[in-house]
Amino acid sequence: MESEVRKLLDKAEKLVDECVNCSSEDCDECEDAEELLNEIRDKIQSIQDKKVARRLRVFLDDLENKLESKLG
Repeated sequence: MESEVRKLLDKAEKLVDECVNCSSEDCDECEDAEELLNEIRDKIQSIQDKKVARRLRVFLDDLENKLESKLG
């Protein structure tokens, strides 16, 4: 599960970067990034190892903050 979440986080990071670089707030990448971040949050909650989950959550929070600053 951890490796799957890491792959999804990498994908989400690319989408968030594309969203931030998009000139419009209606970019498909922004919507896709939001959906993917929600999916990742759900997967992180199901990880049994709390230390691993915490590390992944920190990375997720950074991406969410970056996206939120773009979308306001």
